[in-house]
Amino acid sequence: MVNIAVRPPSYKKHTAVEGQSYTIPCDATVSGDVRWIFKSSVNGPSTPLYVYDHEHFFEPFKPRFSLNTSVPLLYGLDISNVQLNDAGNYTCIDSYGGYGQGDQHIHYLIVQGK
Repeated sequence: MVNIAVRPPSYKKHTAVEGQSYTIPCDATVSGDVRWIFKSSVNGPSTPLYVYDHEHFFEPFKPRFSLNTSVPLLYGLDISNVQLNDAGNYTCIDSYGGYGQGDQHIHYLIVQGK
């Protein structure tokens, strides 16, 4: 039997301003194998949605969302023209070997109106 040690998720709060750009950081430990998942805090409970997985962005996150790789091992999520409905939990999972056993970095985004 193989034991896999997974650290508890980290949790950070962020505040963005509607209409501006914002980057949510993710300190991934494995180059290129990162997933971003979103759970809205607008209009009550919601189902988590994939934002990014294996070099692919999903609808409805295109084209305002992109992956920021300008700093090595920082797979931030760039959001342009932030909207009020972008508020919620963004979970970055850095997967070891693609098995989804990596660390989770949870970021709660608060969006302030103009």
